[in-house]
Amino acid sequence: MCNLAFADFCMGIYLLLIASEDLHTRSEYYNYAINWQTGAGCNMAGFFTVFASELSVYTLTVITLERWYAITFAMRLDRKIRLRHATFIMLGGWVFCFFLALLPLVGISSYIKVSICLPMDTETALAQAYIILVLMVNIIAFVIICACYIKIYITVRNPYYKSGDKDMKIAKRMAVLIFTDFLCMAPISFYALSAIMNKPLITVSNSKILLVLFYPLNSCANPFLYAIFTKAFRRDVFILLSKFGICEHQAQVYRGQTVSAKNSSGSYGQRSSGGTGQTLANLPDFLKENQEVAAKQDPLLEDCAMMVF
Repeated sequence: MCNLAFADFCMGIYLLLIASEDLHTRSEYYNYAINWQTGAGCNMAGFFTVFASELSVYTLTVITLERWYAITFAMRLDRKIRLRHATFIMLGGWVFCFFLALLPLVGISSYIKVSICLPMDTETALAQAYIILVLMVNIIAFVIICACYIKIYITVRNPYYKSGDKDMKIAKRMAVLIFTDFLCMAPISFYALSAIMNKPLITVSNSKILLVLFYPLNSCANPFLYAIFTKAFRRDVFILLSKFGICEHQAQVYRGQTVSAKNSSGSYGQRSSGGTGQTLANLPDFLKENQEVAAKQDPLLEDCAMMVF
């Protein structure tokens, strides 16, 4: 989540650079165009935006894969992802995204062709290959995200899988996540591919408007979808504010819910009654049949079987 937040922060820096230049050259951009597009400011803005967008896409893909992996192998403690695994995965993503953002600065494509400082150069074969590479990375990431969320949805909707509230909330939000990813990537990818094939469907001026509207959409939506709209974020905010004497009632409500959840999960009655169905759902069929037969013969055997499993 910190990596995703940093990627969105870099996208915010890019937008601020573009907006400040627009404000500075208001109605007189033609007097500043050469200095801006060929100067260090445009190259810096281009580097920030490519690095931010690709790191955001990479991080979203890793988060999605981790969610799918955690739900699919929930009972396999020996296959749990460790911190060192996540560190190496994200380190590789940083190197890859930094490499993609650096290529236009060393002559492969260019950030200086348009005023919004995006690598829209298609004059050489290397420049076209670079754009195709970036587009294919984004498209593959989108396909992976869709496939994983569909698999998660099928898993939590399975009648033999007793999903908790957290899994159900993930299933309800995945449609919004996929929609925002698609809305951000599809128009840009479609028109970019048409331009690469020398059949542009829109002009450069219209493409700038399209990019400004849709390109940063993911970065604007991510804080809401992954943090602000979540219950954990609201709980942490209220508890933090309560330390300054603000929203103490709401913080107390969230503290009470946390304590209640811990007490209910540790009670014997819930383990022996409500937890029976969930445990049975996670066992293979032949174990469930044996346990049900044993429970009919002797209630004490049911408790013993529950303790063993």
